[in-house]
Amino acid sequence: MNELKQAYSNAKRQQKMSAKQTRRLKRMSRLENRKHTRQFWLRTTAWATSCCAIAIVGSLTLQNTLKDFELFLTKIEPTEFNLEQYESIETHNLIEGEYLTTIQQQKQLLDTSLEGAKATLNQIHQSYGKLIHSDEGAWFIADCKNETLIEVRKSVLDELNAPRMLDTQADQGVLLALSRNNKGQLLKIAPPIEGRNLYACP
Repeated sequence: MNELKQAYSNAKRQQKMSAKQTRRLKRMSRLENRKHTRQFWLRTTAWATSCCAIAIVGSLTLQNTLKDFELFLTKIEPTEFNLEQYESIETHNLIEGEYLTTIQQQKQLLDTSLEGAKATLNQIHQSYGKLIHSDEGAWFIADCKNETLIEVRKSVLDELNAPRMLDTQADQGVLLALSRNNKGQLLKIAPPIEGRNLYACP
């Protein structure tokens, strides 16, 4: 056993590093540690920079998208009301108890065309249209072909009890059945099906 210990001690003495070798080994170890630390920080910095760049690009893209959307919304009016898109405008009014119907042509048509439109108006007994605009003085109803705009003044609406029938602000676009006599005067304005609001032309 003593021989074994002695052999171990001899081997240990022979394998022992000098002070110079120890210093060199420590210095190499420190340099290796610094190298790994520097690589770690370089990778971390590159990753953080990439994340910041992606966040900035995403933020700018989102801002541009929101600006475009806001611009789009400002150009859209909830109820675009344009009289010029109709070929003719019918106005129904009561003046001192007399029912007056006038047709205003939006385009320059011959007098014969105007007379033809009046004759057609007199032949119609029931038609359909959509309520596209309303205010305190009148309702504006577009026929289903979007060719004629029918303006019904408050005096006629009161006579037909029409304002009590609809919540005109909530029911923009609702389909209405227009009943007329043989002179083209409105006798009734009502939804096509009692108690139900429809929004599509037949």
